[in-house]
Amino acid sequence: MSKIIYDVIQRFEVENGVPRLVSTNIQVIEGGEDLMSLATSMLEKLGFYNKFEENRTSQYVGYRLKNPGKGAKRYQLVLAQRKEELCISIPQKILWKQVLKLGYWTLITDKNSGISVSEIGFCLYGVVWILPSKKEIFLASLFPQYWDILQHEEKTLGEIALNKCTYDQYEPSFIIPDSEIIPRNSFRIEDLSENSSYLILSEDRLFPYMWQVCITSNEVLEEFIGYFAKILMEQK
Repeated sequence: MSKIIYDVIQRFEVENGVPRLVSTNIQVIEGGEDLMSLATSMLEKLGFYNKFEENRTSQYVGYRLKNPGKGAKRYQLVLAQRKEELCISIPQKILWKQVLKLGYWTLITDKNSGISVSEIGFCLYGVVWILPSKKEIFLASLFPQYWDILQHEEKTLGEIALNKCTYDQYEPSFIIPDSEIIPRNSFRIEDLSENSSYLILSEDRLFPYMWQVCITSNEVLEEFIGYFAKILMEQK
């Protein structure tokens, strides 16, 4: 059963020093069930159901395009209720340009020989979405080790490498990743900045082509759904 939090407001009037209850207002402010209802209500108001069809299962609510192009029958949005939170999944290809990706440059290893080659690749260690309404808070509250990397450029989108690369003096074409700004063994995506200013994304285990984020706040849910529902509906 989902945990639900209620906001209770009671009004009293006092006559001759004796309080008397006048009214009670009870409002659900958090909880998995309430968040699911809020999400589907917002989607309906935004006209989401004009373009997407809904499929409900015991585990999730999935949305597919009503008239998908060839080979585009996958879910474009998945909502899954988890106790007091609502988990939302969106395809990585849609989220890619909307998030901040942190990782490390690393030498690419030849799969056949197991030997590192001169090319480097970006190894992803963490993905976050910074709430547009809290971008300034995110940048101002960065933990010290990330300050020079992100705040200087006001970086909230794209890829950020937490190490640098240098050229081998004997082989100019050979690039060596080194000088880790944030040691890999101490990197924690949870310690990036003020935690209310960003959401952490992870791979959806049920739908590996999607990234998933879990939300516990009505306010954050409204901003997330409002932002990404429009992007999803603009797909051709």
